[in-house]
Amino acid sequence: MAIVPLLGVNPMAIITEEVGNVFSAPPRSILIHACNAHGAWGSGVAVAFKQKYPYAFRKYNAHCLSPPTGSKLSVKQHQANLVGTTLLVPPPTATEEQQASKTPHYIACLFTSLDYGKKVSPAKEILENTQKALADLANQIAEIRGSDEDGRQEVGSCYAVRINSGRFGVEWQKTKAVLEAGELDITIVRPEGEENAIGAGTTACEKLEQPPMRNGGAKGTKPSKAARPKAERPFAKQMGVVKRKIPADVDGDDNSGRENMTGKQTAPLQSNIAKRRKRLGSDG
Repeated sequence: MAIVPLLGVNPMAIITEEVGNVFSAPPRSILIHACNAHGAWGSGVAVAFKQKYPYAFRKYNAHCLSPPTGSKLSVKQHQANLVGTTLLVPPPTATEEQQASKTPHYIACLFTSLDYGKKVSPAKEILENTQKALADLANQIAEIRGSDEDGRQEVGSCYAVRINSGRFGVEWQKTKAVLEAGELDITIVRPEGEENAIGAGTTACEKLEQPPMRNGGAKGTKPSKAARPKAERPFAKQMGVVKRKIPADVDGDDNSGRENMTGKQTAPLQSNIAKRRKRLGSDG
């Protein structure tokens, strides 16, 4: 799909990639990630954003589920109108959130897909929505900088993970071409080993959690059990996710333990009880 540069903007924004933790961006930076318009951050990178920035999630969720005051639009119509726009959530103030000093970032929610999971928008639409949402974000940043005479709303540089390449199933190089055709210079941050974990241009953690795709991926494709932990490790390291291992013998889907307890292990016990009763004359 050919991406037509937007009129009046720099046709070649500078998109650089580096290894690291996107949450370690300097204070007042803008962290960009792709979102659905249904108010859900339930998997992949979105979960990490939800845990790290609960204030931003509440703003995003309310924005998706609440049509503008005085509007006669239904929630469904309102959500459809959000696609192709950006919600820019500023860092919380000390009065709004106790963790204001811990999360001093702007969160830019690009509405690139109406829905998620099996109902995710087609790749072509996602790319078009990404282009529109980036233009909207650029306008909002310009407005903030233009009105910030006292420097209280300082806006830093833009950072992002490889948006659209995980749960939305869009090839990273196609999204990167859209970013390059936009106005904003963006630093793409990926965890160490992400390229080698699944393949170039794919977010490791999101790929593992991805449902059957309709945007060019094989339906139901999952990495082997042997490859899965290796692929997860870089993303877990970046986002600080701690996973609790569950022993196989207590897994709810493992019936082998129950079969042993009701089968072979109980037979000798019943035999011993019968012999003891016979010796004591307690049978019958």
